[in-house]
Amino acid sequence: MNRRRIHWPNALTALRIVLVVPVVILTLVDTDASSWVAFLAFGLAALTDGLDGYVARRMQLVSSTGQLLDPIADKMLVTAAMVALVVVDRFPAWAAIVIVAREVAVSALRIVASLRGRGFPASLAGKGKTGAQLVAVLLYILPLGTGWRPLKWSFLALALVLTVGSGLDYLIRAPRLLGTRTDAR
Repeated sequence: MNRRRIHWPNALTALRIVLVVPVVILTLVDTDASSWVAFLAFGLAALTDGLDGYVARRMQLVSSTGQLLDPIADKMLVTAAMVALVVVDRFPAWAAIVIVAREVAVSALRIVASLRGRGFPASLAGKGKTGAQLVAVLLYILPLGTGWRPLKWSFLALALVLTVGSGLDYLIRAPRLLGTRTDAR
């Protein structure tokens, strides 16, 4: 009997994708209670982001599927939550546009790299960007009073700086990573 083993890192990534739906629905309900539950669901999803990579390395289960799905899951979670927050007027639309534009551009680069059989690994700045975006969105999901506005804006500003900076870093590295430039030695 051929028993398939669960690929835990990919299962954690899949859980993050599944949690997008309740996060969006609960955010759109826009009550204090639904916001707290959305916060918990988003927080759990955010925890799976670091955990899936750790488990993959620890169990030596790093896979090309996981390397492709992980950033997609991150982008789905952050983008869907931000759009829901924009709809209920709890997140600045201009900031969501900046973040989504960067994510689309980097995703396009990843797709091109994948089609060419090349990896396009996340940079340290990209990982920091994801962390800052996750914290910023978490803070915006919470039904916090105006006294929390400076903290929310601080994390959003950090997320935006890292978003733009890491996006530029990817664009600068793209020719080398995509193999479209020959190095003169």
